[in-house]
Amino acid sequence: MATMIIESERTKAASGKTYEVRNPATGEVVDEVPFGDVADVDRAAQAAAKAFITWSKLAPNKRAEILHKAARNMLAKVEEIAPILTKEQGKTLLESRIEAQRFGENIAWFADLADKVHGEHVSLPDTTTYGLVVRRPIGVCGAIVPWNFPLTLAANKVAPAIAAGNTVVLKPASTTPLSTLACIEALIEGGLPEGVVNVVLGPAT
Repeated sequence: MATMIIESERTKAASGKTYEVRNPATGEVVDEVPFGDVADVDRAAQAAAKAFITWSKLAPNKRAEILHKAARNMLAKVEEIAPILTKEQGKTLLESRIEAQRFGENIAWFADLADKVHGEHVSLPDTTTYGLVVRRPIGVCGAIVPWNFPLTLAANKVAPAIAAGNTVVLKPASTTPLSTLACIEALIEGGLPEGVVNVVLGPAT
């Protein structure tokens, strides 16, 4: 049975409830996954808040280094992840490979931008002073992802957030959680620190 990812640990729903993910083409059960609720979201948010303390203070070039390493590990697993996406979502295997590849490439692309977040120097009427605009991470970000492009859209939300020093609670569509879990697990195996990205599963409402 698949599990949620909270603080880089595999975990069941607090309620113990589960639901089935089915192949849309055949109706076959692909896997059983946790049926998360508010308690699980709270746990994930707390884990992300804890991770934010350290992750946000890392030098941007260090975050970039970590993300590049994690992305390389994920990209090495594209051939493992693509069939999972095909089974749960219905894409052709070719399309699934492209989407899984894009997930890893997006993580790497935004990693390159981690040390390129610039502020501004603002002139003021008083010629002896000036203003500075400094850009800082804001905290825990919630990301809800639809079923049609689950990996592309997850990367589009997760990658810029964590590259900028934020942490994430990610909620994939209830019908397509398995490929997202596989991608995040690959990032964690590649060195993404615990709690930086947490994945909760469950219904849309």
